[in-house]
Amino acid sequence: MEGANNGGMLYHERQESKLCALHCVNTLLQGPYFSEVELAAHASDLDHRERQMMMLPAQSAANGYFSHNVALDGNFSIQ
Repeated sequence: MEGANNGGMLYHERQESKLCALHCVNTLLQGPYFSEVELAAHASDLDHRERQMMMLPAQSAANGYFSHNVALDGNFSIQ
């Protein structure tokens, strides 16, 4: 991950869609470290690890499992 060199200026991402978590993380890190796709991949990995820890069988949205870390519309959880 490489951050932006913004010449000492405070980094800010303008809010778009329901990507508050994405903009918050990048603002906290002071650069465009994550894209929506990358953050969704991390959320999917968290879902997988949570299922393993809870010893649940692999499930998908098709058979009743929905992510607790990212919604289909891109809204990320801060749980």
